[in-house]
Amino acid sequence: MILTVLAGRQETDWFDIEVDDVYAVQHLKLMLGLRIFGEAPGEGVQYNMEAKFPEGLWFPVEDHQHLTGAGLREGCMIRIQRAFSTTEEEAPVFGRRSLFQNAQNG
Repeated sequence: MILTVLAGRQETDWFDIEVDDVYAVQHLKLMLGLRIFGEAPGEGVQYNMEAKFPEGLWFPVEDHQHLTGAGLREGCMIRIQRAFSTTEEEAPVFGRRSLFQNAQNG
């Protein structure tokens, strides 16, 4: 499948990648992190990923799945963000926000 990767806060900075449908989400996040941030996540660093279909809303892409199992399809847009944490466990989210909100919209 071909996915469009948004590499910055602006949707003008993007590139396309071609990956197998059964590619692991966790591996894709690592590879994109290397390309976008220039390094693998170190201790206490995680990568969060979101995806959307054209004309759709952003949704989180969960680890420990293959791309199709996580809901990605041909033509999806994806983006990642570095998150810093001292634990592997997720904290409960009481107010959901998009990873890349503009200051005016947030």
